Amino acid sequence: MNIEQMKDRAERMLKELKTERDDLKVQLHLLSLDAKEEWNELENKYEKFKAKASVVADVAGDSAEEVGEALKLVGDELREGYKRIRRSM
Repeated sequence: MNIEQMKDRAERMLKELKTERDDLKVQLHLLSLDAKEEWNELENKYEKFKAKASVVADVAGDSAEEVGEALKLVGDELREGYKRIRRSM
């Protein structure tokens, strides 16, 4: 995967996560205490993901692949966390 593909993948994932995050944020007041705690943890991870996704294009070579994989793992973790919160609603 080249740098441009990684950048596109990171941007698509960020857009998808932002949409899910924004939708859940609107309904946050309805969430149980456990879901709110998980939300707060996911918010920290989301902010870190967002920062890393914005600089992925600056990484070159093998390290770009590693960063891309790390972003995918964090993105998948966020996605699963958002699903758990949605199911608890």
